[in-house]
Amino acid sequence: MRLLSRTLITTLVLRMLLAAGAAGARPNSPVGIGSHAKPQAILYVQRIPAADEISQRSTGAKYEPQSGCLLGGYIEFDKTLDRKILDYDKVARRDPAQFEARVGRSHAMYFFYVGYGRPLPLGWIRWLAAHGKYVHIALEPNDGLAGVRDDAYLRRIADQLAASKAKVFLRFGSEMNGEWTNYHNPKQFKEKFRLVHSVMRKRAPNVAMVWCPYATPVRNIPDYYPGDDATDWVGVNMYSVIYHNNKLSAPCETEHPNDLLNAVYSRYSKRKPMMICEFAATHFSDCDGRWRPDFAALKIGTLYRALPRLYPRVKAINYFDLSISGVHNNYSVTDDQTVLEAYKRATSPEYFISDAKDVSKAVRAKAPMRIRPGELLKGDVQLSCFARGPSDKVKVRYTLDGIVIYQAVHPIDWPCFWNASGAVPGKHVLGLEVLDAKNRRVASQAVPVITAR
Repeated sequence: MRLLSRTLITTLVLRMLLAAGAAGARPNSPVGIGSHAKPQAILYVQRIPAADEISQRSTGAKYEPQSGCLLGGYIEFDKTLDRKILDYDKVARRDPAQFEARVGRSHAMYFFYVGYGRPLPLGWIRWLAAHGKYVHIALEPNDGLAGVRDDAYLRRIADQLAASKAKVFLRFGSEMNGEWTNYHNPKQFKEKFRLVHSVMRKRAPNVAMVWCPYATPVRNIPDYYPGDDATDWVGVNMYSVIYHNNKLSAPCETEHPNDLLNAVYSRYSKRKPMMICEFAATHFSDCDGRWRPDFAALKIGTLYRALPRLYPRVKAINYFDLSISGVHNNYSVTDDQTVLEAYKRATSPEYFISDAKDVSKAVRAKAPMRIRPGELLKGDVQLSCFARGPSDKVKVRYTLDGIVIYQAVHPIDWPCFWNASGAVPGKHVLGLEVLDAKNRRVASQAVPVITAR
Protein backbone atom coordinates (compact mmCIF):
# COMPACT_ATOMS: atom_id res chain seq x y z
CA MET A 1 0.00 0.00 0.00
CA ARG A 2 1.20 3.51 -0.73
CA LEU A 3 0.17 6.61 1.20
CA LEU A 4 0.64 10.31 0.76
CA SER A 5 3.32 11.67 3.12
CA ARG A 6 2.27 15.24 2.58
CA THR A 7 0.35 16.54 -0.40
CA LEU A 8 2.19 16.89 -3.67
CA ILE A 9 2.53 20.63 -4.21
CA THR A 10 2.82 22.12 -7.66
CA THR A 11 6.17 23.24 -8.96
CA LEU A 12 5.25 26.89 -8.47
CA VAL A 13 4.28 26.48 -4.82
CA LEU A 14 7.27 24.26 -4.13
CA ARG A 15 9.52 26.95 -5.57
CA MET A 16 7.87 29.50 -3.30
CA LEU A 17 8.45 27.34 -0.25
CA LEU A 18 12.03 26.50 -1.10
CA ALA A 19 12.72 30.18 -1.71
CA ALA A 20 11.76 30.71 1.91
CA GLY A 21 14.15 27.97 2.99
CA ALA A 22 11.36 25.46 3.41
CA ALA A 23 10.82 21.88 2.40
CA GLY A 24 7.12 22.57 2.20
CA ALA A 25 6.14 19.56 0.14
CA ARG A 26 6.62 15.85 0.20
CA PRO A 27 6.02 13.67 -2.85
CA ASN A 28 4.34 10.31 -2.64
CA SER A 29 5.91 7.99 -0.11
CA PRO A 30 5.80 4.21 0.21
CA VAL A 31 4.40 3.09 3.49
CA GLY A 32 2.60 0.09 4.89
CA ILE A 33 0.45 0.93 7.86
CA GLY A 34 -2.64 -1.06 8.65
CA SER A 35 -5.04 -1.03 11.55
CA HIS A 36 -5.62 -4.21 13.50
CA ALA A 37 -6.35 -2.40 16.75
CA LYS A 38 -9.03 -3.81 18.97
CA PRO A 39 -12.10 -1.70 19.76
CA GLN A 40 -11.60 0.35 22.90
CA ALA A 41 -13.82 1.65 25.69
CA ILE A 42 -12.06 3.51 28.51
CA LEU A 43 -13.70 5.75 31.11
CA TYR A 44 -12.05 8.86 32.55
CA VAL A 45 -12.84 11.50 35.14
CA GLN A 46 -11.40 15.01 35.18
CA ARG A 47 -9.19 15.59 38.22
CA ILE A 48 -5.78 16.89 39.25
CA PRO A 49 -3.22 14.10 38.79
CA ALA A 50 -1.43 12.86 41.89
CA ALA A 51 2.32 13.44 42.23
CA ASP A 52 3.17 9.86 41.32
CA GLU A 53 0.95 10.05 38.25
CA ILE A 54 2.70 13.23 37.08
CA SER A 55 6.12 11.68 37.59
CA GLN A 56 5.12 8.81 35.32
CA ARG A 57 4.32 11.30 32.55
CA SER A 58 7.64 13.15 32.52
CA THR A 59 11.25 12.38 31.57
CA GLY A 60 12.73 15.70 32.75
CA ALA A 61 13.96 16.70 29.28
CA LYS A 62 14.71 20.27 28.24
CA TYR A 63 11.53 22.37 27.95
CA GLU A 64 9.33 19.38 28.76
CA PRO A 65 6.17 20.20 30.71
CA GLN A 66 5.71 17.82 33.61
CA SER A 67 2.08 17.54 32.58
CA GLY A 68 0.05 18.86 29.70
CA CYS A 69 0.76 19.39 26.01
CA LEU A 70 2.11 22.52 24.31
CA LEU A 71 -0.04 23.90 21.51
CA GLY A 72 1.86 24.86 18.39
CA GLY A 73 1.21 25.66 14.77
CA TYR A 74 2.40 26.61 11.31
CA ILE A 75 0.53 29.56 9.81
CA GLU A 76 2.80 31.01 7.13
CA PHE A 77 0.60 29.84 4.24
CA ASP A 78 -2.90 30.32 5.62
CA LYS A 79 -4.36 32.71 3.07
CA THR A 80 -7.30 33.56 5.34
CA LEU A 81 -4.94 35.35 7.73
CA ASP A 82 -4.71 38.71 6.01
CA ARG A 83 -3.18 40.72 8.84
CA LYS A 84 0.59 41.13 8.78
CA ILE A 85 3.08 42.22 11.41
CA LEU A 86 6.72 43.17 10.97
CA ASP A 87 9.35 41.14 12.73
CA TYR A 88 12.48 42.75 14.16
CA ASP A 89 14.11 42.73 10.71
CA LYS A 90 11.06 44.51 9.22
CA VAL A 91 9.97 41.37 7.36
CA ALA A 92 6.20 40.95 6.99
CA ARG A 93 4.77 37.85 8.72
CA ARG A 94 1.33 36.38 9.32
CA ASP A 95 0.11 37.73 12.62
CA PRO A 96 -0.10 34.95 15.24
CA ALA A 97 -2.56 37.08 17.19
CA GLN A 98 -5.05 36.93 14.31
CA PHE A 99 -4.76 33.15 14.14
CA GLU A 100 -5.16 32.86 17.91
CA ALA A 101 -8.22 35.11 17.88
CA ARG A 102 -9.79 32.90 15.21
CA VAL A 103 -9.18 29.62 17.03
CA GLY A 104 -9.89 31.01 20.49
CA ARG A 105 -6.60 29.97 22.12
CA SER A 106 -3.10 31.35 22.31
CA HIS A 107 -0.45 28.96 21.05
CA ALA A 108 2.81 28.41 22.86
CA MET A 109 4.89 27.54 19.80
CA TYR A 110 5.22 28.39 16.11
CA PHE A 111 7.43 26.63 13.60
CA PHE A 112 8.96 27.46 10.27
CA TYR A 113 11.35 25.83 7.79
CA VAL A 114 14.95 26.77 7.06
CA GLY A 115 16.90 25.08 4.31
CA TYR A 116 20.32 24.06 5.62
CA GLY A 117 22.91 26.57 4.45
CA ARG A 118 20.45 29.46 4.41
CA PRO A 119 20.48 32.24 7.00
CA LEU A 120 18.20 32.10 9.99
CA PRO A 121 15.29 34.57 10.15
CA LEU A 122 16.73 36.18 13.27
CA GLY A 123 14.18 38.98 13.37
CA TRP A 124 11.36 36.44 13.46
CA ILE A 125 13.09 34.30 16.07
CA ARG A 126 13.63 37.32 18.31
CA TRP A 127 10.02 38.49 17.77
CA LEU A 128 8.59 35.12 18.73
CA ALA A 129 10.82 34.89 21.80
CA ALA A 130 9.91 38.43 22.88
CA HIS A 131 6.23 37.47 22.66
CA GLY A 132 6.66 34.45 24.91
CA LYS A 133 6.66 31.77 22.20
CA TYR A 134 8.79 28.69 21.85
CA VAL A 135 10.65 28.79 18.54
CA HIS A 136 10.44 25.58 16.51
CA ILE A 137 12.79 25.39 13.53
CA ALA A 138 12.66 22.65 10.91
CA LEU A 139 16.25 22.76 9.62
CA GLU A 140 16.28 20.63 6.50
CA PRO A 141 19.40 19.65 4.48
CA ASN A 142 17.57 19.62 1.17
CA ASP A 143 20.83 19.68 -0.82
CA GLY A 144 22.03 16.50 0.89
CA LEU A 145 24.06 15.67 3.97
CA ALA A 146 27.53 16.19 2.51
CA GLY A 147 27.32 19.91 3.22
CA VAL A 148 26.55 19.42 6.92
CA ARG A 149 29.92 19.99 8.58
CA ASP A 150 31.38 21.54 11.71
CA ASP A 151 32.09 24.74 9.86
CA ALA A 152 31.47 28.46 10.00
CA TYR A 153 27.80 28.14 8.99
CA LEU A 154 26.85 25.62 11.67
CA ARG A 155 28.79 27.44 14.37
CA ARG A 156 27.30 30.77 13.31
CA ILE A 157 23.68 29.63 13.52
CA ALA A 158 24.41 28.00 16.89
CA ASP A 159 25.85 31.26 18.20
CA GLN A 160 22.93 33.22 16.76
CA LEU A 161 20.42 30.93 18.45
CA ALA A 162 22.28 31.25 21.74
CA ALA A 163 22.32 35.04 21.46
CA SER A 164 18.58 35.13 20.70
CA LYS A 165 17.81 33.84 24.22
CA ALA A 166 14.83 32.04 22.66
CA LYS A 167 13.64 28.64 23.80
CA VAL A 168 14.38 26.73 20.62
CA PHE A 169 13.29 23.33 19.35
CA LEU A 170 15.62 22.44 16.48
CA ARG A 171 14.19 19.72 14.26
CA PHE A 172 17.02 18.62 12.01
CA GLY A 173 16.30 16.61 8.88
CA SER A 174 12.74 15.58 9.59
CA GLU A 175 11.09 12.74 7.64
CA MET A 176 14.51 11.23 7.00
CA ASN A 177 12.96 7.76 6.78
CA GLY A 178 11.19 8.70 3.56
CA GLU A 179 12.77 8.35 0.14
CA TRP A 180 11.25 11.69 -0.84
CA THR A 181 13.98 13.42 1.20
CA ASN A 182 17.52 14.04 0.00
CA TYR A 183 18.97 12.81 3.28
CA HIS A 184 17.64 9.30 3.79
CA ASN A 185 20.97 7.47 4.18
CA PRO A 186 20.72 6.05 7.73
CA LYS A 187 24.43 5.91 8.62
CA GLN A 188 25.20 9.34 7.26
CA PHE A 189 22.07 10.87 8.75
CA LYS A 190 22.89 9.65 12.25
CA GLU A 191 26.43 11.01 11.97
CA LYS A 192 25.19 14.44 10.86
CA PHE A 193 22.44 14.61 13.47
CA ARG A 194 24.97 13.84 16.18
CA LEU A 195 27.27 16.50 14.77
CA VAL A 196 24.54 19.16 14.86
CA HIS A 197 23.61 18.10 18.38
CA SER A 198 27.24 18.33 19.52
CA VAL A 199 27.68 21.85 18.15
CA MET A 200 24.40 23.04 19.62
CA ARG A 201 25.15 21.53 23.04
CA LYS A 202 28.50 23.33 23.18
CA ARG A 203 27.44 26.68 21.75
CA ALA A 204 23.65 26.97 22.17
CA PRO A 205 22.42 25.44 25.44
CA ASN A 206 18.99 26.97 24.82
CA VAL A 207 18.41 24.55 21.92
CA ALA A 208 16.55 21.25 22.33
CA MET A 209 17.22 18.78 19.51
CA VAL A 210 14.18 17.07 18.00
CA TRP A 211 14.49 13.87 15.96
CA CYS A 212 11.42 13.50 13.76
CA PRO A 213 10.64 10.70 11.30
CA TYR A 214 7.48 10.58 9.25
CA ALA A 215 4.85 8.18 10.60
CA THR A 216 5.50 5.84 7.68
CA PRO A 217 7.26 3.79 6.49
CA VAL A 218 7.49 2.24 9.96
CA ARG A 219 9.97 -0.54 9.36
CA ASN A 220 13.04 1.64 8.82
CA ILE A 221 12.43 4.31 11.48
CA PRO A 222 14.82 2.78 14.07
CA ASP A 223 17.62 2.75 11.48
CA TYR A 224 17.80 6.54 11.69
CA TYR A 225 17.71 7.03 15.46
CA PRO A 226 20.90 8.90 16.48
CA GLY A 227 20.84 7.69 20.10
CA ASP A 228 19.38 8.85 23.39
CA ASP A 229 22.44 10.98 24.17
CA ALA A 230 21.96 13.07 21.02
CA THR A 231 18.17 13.40 21.18
CA ASP A 232 16.18 15.65 23.51
CA TRP A 233 12.71 15.06 22.05
CA VAL A 234 11.34 12.48 19.63
CA GLY A 235 8.86 13.79 17.10
CA VAL A 236 6.67 12.48 14.34
CA ASN A 237 4.97 14.04 11.30
CA MET A 238 1.54 12.63 10.39
CA TYR A 239 -1.38 13.71 8.20
CA SER A 240 -4.96 12.50 7.78
CA VAL A 241 -6.02 12.53 4.14
CA ILE A 242 -9.04 11.11 2.36
CA TYR A 243 -7.11 9.46 -0.47
CA HIS A 244 -3.66 7.91 -0.51
CA ASN A 245 -1.46 9.51 -3.15
CA ASN A 246 -4.40 11.68 -4.20
CA LYS A 247 -5.93 8.73 -6.08
CA LEU A 248 -9.61 7.87 -6.13
CA SER A 249 -8.59 4.23 -6.29
CA ALA A 250 -6.87 4.48 -2.88
CA PRO A 251 -9.39 5.80 -0.33
CA CYS A 252 -8.28 5.88 3.31
CA GLU A 253 -11.18 7.59 5.06
CA THR A 254 -11.31 5.01 7.85
CA GLU A 255 -7.61 5.29 8.71
CA HIS A 256 -7.37 6.08 12.41
CA PRO A 257 -5.05 8.95 13.46
CA ASN A 258 -3.84 6.96 16.46
CA ASP A 259 -2.46 4.28 14.16
CA LEU A 260 -0.17 6.87 12.60
CA LEU A 261 1.23 7.72 16.04
CA ASN A 262 1.40 4.33 17.71
CA ALA A 263 4.64 2.92 16.29
CA VAL A 264 6.84 5.88 17.24
CA TYR A 265 5.10 6.43 20.57
CA SER A 266 5.36 2.83 21.69
CA ARG A 267 9.07 2.63 20.86
CA TYR A 268 10.38 5.93 22.25
CA SER A 269 7.94 7.53 24.72
CA LYS A 270 9.21 5.68 27.79
CA ARG A 271 12.51 7.53 27.59
CA LYS A 272 11.84 10.70 25.59
CA PRO A 273 9.10 13.35 25.50
CA MET A 274 7.15 13.19 22.27
CA MET A 275 6.20 15.97 19.88
CA ILE A 276 3.75 15.72 17.01
CA CYS A 277 5.81 18.10 14.91
CA GLU A 278 3.24 18.32 12.12
CA PHE A 279 -0.36 17.19 11.98
CA ALA A 280 -3.28 18.23 9.81
CA ALA A 281 -6.50 16.79 8.45
CA THR A 282 -7.84 17.75 5.07
CA HIS A 283 -11.33 19.07 4.49
CA PHE A 284 -11.01 19.40 0.72
CA SER A 285 -9.29 17.09 -1.73
CA ASP A 286 -9.04 18.08 -5.37
CA CYS A 287 -8.96 14.35 -6.11
CA ASP A 288 -12.77 14.35 -6.00
CA GLY A 289 -13.47 18.06 -5.59
CA ARG A 290 -15.65 17.60 -2.51
CA TRP A 291 -15.61 19.67 0.66
CA ARG A 292 -15.37 17.30 3.65
CA PRO A 293 -15.31 19.34 6.85
CA ASP A 294 -16.87 16.35 8.62
CA PHE A 295 -13.74 14.30 7.83
CA ALA A 296 -11.33 16.93 9.21
CA ALA A 297 -13.47 17.56 12.29
CA LEU A 298 -13.58 13.85 13.09
CA LYS A 299 -9.83 13.34 12.72
CA ILE A 300 -9.00 16.47 14.74
CA GLY A 301 -11.43 15.51 17.48
CA THR A 302 -10.22 11.91 17.61
CA LEU A 303 -6.52 12.75 17.88
CA TYR A 304 -6.74 15.68 20.30
CA ARG A 305 -9.12 13.72 22.56
CA ALA A 306 -6.69 10.77 22.49
CA LEU A 307 -3.58 12.71 23.51
CA PRO A 308 -4.24 13.31 27.23
CA ARG A 309 -5.95 9.95 27.62
CA LEU A 310 -3.77 7.49 25.70
CA TYR A 311 -0.59 9.44 24.96
CA PRO A 312 0.32 11.50 28.05
CA ARG A 313 3.96 11.70 26.96
CA VAL A 314 3.06 13.64 23.84
CA LYS A 315 4.05 17.01 25.24
CA ALA A 316 3.58 19.17 22.13
CA ILE A 317 1.47 19.15 18.98
CA ASN A 318 1.73 21.51 16.01
CA TYR A 319 -1.10 21.96 13.54
CA PHE A 320 -0.05 22.53 9.92
CA ASP A 321 -2.57 25.24 9.04
CA LEU A 322 -2.20 25.62 5.29
CA SER A 323 -4.51 26.72 2.53
CA ILE A 324 -2.92 27.94 -0.68
CA SER A 325 -3.58 27.31 -4.33
CA GLY A 326 -1.73 24.44 -5.94
CA VAL A 327 -2.08 22.05 -3.01
CA HIS A 328 -4.06 18.83 -3.39
CA ASN A 329 -5.50 19.08 0.14
CA ASN A 330 -6.77 22.03 2.15
CA TYR A 331 -5.49 21.79 5.73
CA SER A 332 -6.72 25.14 7.00
CA VAL A 333 -8.59 25.28 10.29
CA THR A 334 -9.76 28.85 9.69
CA ASP A 335 -11.70 28.80 6.41
CA ASP A 336 -14.52 26.42 7.35
CA GLN A 337 -16.77 26.90 10.37
CA THR A 338 -17.19 23.18 11.10
CA VAL A 339 -13.44 22.58 11.11
CA LEU A 340 -12.79 25.75 13.08
CA GLU A 341 -15.33 24.78 15.73
CA ALA A 342 -13.81 21.30 16.00
CA TYR A 343 -10.32 22.73 16.47
CA LYS A 344 -11.57 25.28 19.02
CA ARG A 345 -13.26 22.65 21.13
CA ALA A 346 -10.52 20.06 20.73
CA THR A 347 -7.86 22.48 21.99
CA SER A 348 -9.96 24.19 24.67
CA PRO A 349 -9.17 21.91 27.67
CA GLU A 350 -6.67 23.38 30.09
CA TYR A 351 -4.52 20.29 29.51
CA PHE A 352 -3.33 22.00 26.32
CA ILE A 353 -0.77 24.66 27.19
CA SER A 354 -1.27 27.90 25.31
CA ASP A 355 1.53 29.98 26.83
CA ALA A 356 5.11 29.19 27.80
CA LYS A 357 4.51 30.97 31.11
CA ASP A 358 1.78 28.43 31.95
CA VAL A 359 4.03 25.34 31.85
CA SER A 360 4.43 25.26 35.62
CA LYS A 361 0.68 25.77 36.11
CA ALA A 362 -0.06 22.67 34.04
CA VAL A 363 1.05 20.47 36.93
CA ARG A 364 -1.88 21.79 38.94
CA ALA A 365 -4.35 21.63 36.06
CA LYS A 366 -7.03 19.01 35.85
CA ALA A 367 -6.61 16.24 33.32
CA PRO A 368 -8.68 13.23 32.25
CA MET A 369 -7.54 10.34 34.44
CA ARG A 370 -8.76 6.76 34.26
CA ILE A 371 -11.56 6.02 36.70
CA ARG A 372 -10.27 3.67 39.38
CA PRO A 373 -12.42 0.86 40.78
CA GLY A 374 -14.17 2.14 43.91
CA GLU A 375 -13.47 5.79 43.07
CA LEU A 376 -15.58 8.29 44.99
CA LEU A 377 -17.64 10.58 42.77
CA LYS A 378 -19.65 13.45 44.22
CA GLY A 379 -21.07 16.73 43.05
CA ASP A 380 -20.65 17.78 39.43
CA VAL A 381 -18.00 15.61 37.82
CA GLN A 382 -16.70 15.71 34.26
CA LEU A 383 -16.69 12.29 32.70
CA SER A 384 -15.04 11.45 29.42
CA CYS A 385 -13.81 8.47 27.50
CA PHE A 386 -11.74 7.14 24.71
CA ALA A 387 -13.61 4.98 22.26
CA ARG A 388 -12.94 3.32 18.96
CA GLY A 389 -14.43 0.58 16.91
CA PRO A 390 -13.25 -0.89 13.63
CA SER A 391 -13.02 2.77 12.57
CA ASP A 392 -13.12 6.11 14.39
CA LYS A 393 -16.84 6.53 13.64
CA VAL A 394 -18.53 5.38 16.83
CA LYS A 395 -21.34 6.24 19.21
CA VAL A 396 -20.76 6.21 22.96
CA ARG A 397 -23.21 5.71 25.81
CA TYR A 398 -22.47 6.31 29.49
CA THR A 399 -24.60 4.29 31.89
CA LEU A 400 -25.16 4.08 35.64
CA ASP A 401 -26.37 0.68 36.73
CA GLY A 402 -27.40 0.03 33.13
CA ILE A 403 -29.39 3.29 32.72
CA VAL A 404 -28.13 5.67 30.02
CA ILE A 405 -27.04 9.01 31.50
CA TYR A 406 -25.35 10.50 28.40
CA GLN A 407 -24.57 9.65 24.79
CA ALA A 408 -22.62 11.23 21.95
CA VAL A 409 -21.68 10.44 18.36
CA HIS A 410 -18.60 12.67 17.88
CA PRO A 411 -15.33 12.71 19.86
CA ILE A 412 -15.69 16.45 20.37
CA ASP A 413 -18.83 15.67 22.39
CA TRP A 414 -17.45 12.77 24.45
CA PRO A 415 -16.85 14.77 27.66
CA CYS A 416 -19.93 15.37 29.78
CA PHE A 417 -20.80 16.88 33.14
CA TRP A 418 -22.76 14.59 35.41
CA ASN A 419 -24.19 15.37 38.84
CA ALA A 420 -23.12 12.37 40.88
CA SER A 421 -25.01 13.76 43.88
CA GLY A 422 -28.23 13.01 42.04
CA ALA A 423 -27.62 9.29 42.41
CA VAL A 424 -28.51 7.36 45.54
CA PRO A 425 -25.39 7.50 47.76
CA GLY A 426 -23.45 4.26 47.77
CA LYS A 427 -22.09 1.69 45.35
CA HIS A 428 -22.90 1.79 41.65
CA VAL A 429 -21.57 0.54 38.36
CA LEU A 430 -20.52 3.21 35.86
CA GLY A 431 -20.50 1.88 32.33
CA LEU A 432 -19.39 2.83 28.84
CA GLU A 433 -20.74 1.26 25.66
CA VAL A 434 -19.19 1.80 22.23
CA LEU A 435 -21.40 1.21 19.20
CA ASP A 436 -20.36 1.03 15.56
CA ALA A 437 -22.04 2.63 12.57
CA LYS A 438 -24.69 -0.13 12.56
CA ASN A 439 -25.46 0.50 16.24
CA ARG A 440 -23.81 -2.76 17.32
CA ARG A 441 -21.92 -2.78 20.58
CA VAL A 442 -18.26 -3.41 19.81
CA ALA A 443 -16.63 -2.53 23.16
CA SER A 444 -17.63 -1.74 26.71
CA GLN A 445 -16.27 -1.07 30.18
CA ALA A 446 -17.88 -1.27 33.60
CA VAL A 447 -16.26 0.26 36.71
CA PRO A 448 -17.58 0.04 40.29
CA VAL A 449 -17.79 3.53 41.83
CA ILE A 450 -19.17 5.11 44.98
CA THR A 451 -21.36 8.21 44.88
CA ALA A 452 -21.92 10.66 47.72
CA ARG A 453 -23.71 13.94 48.29
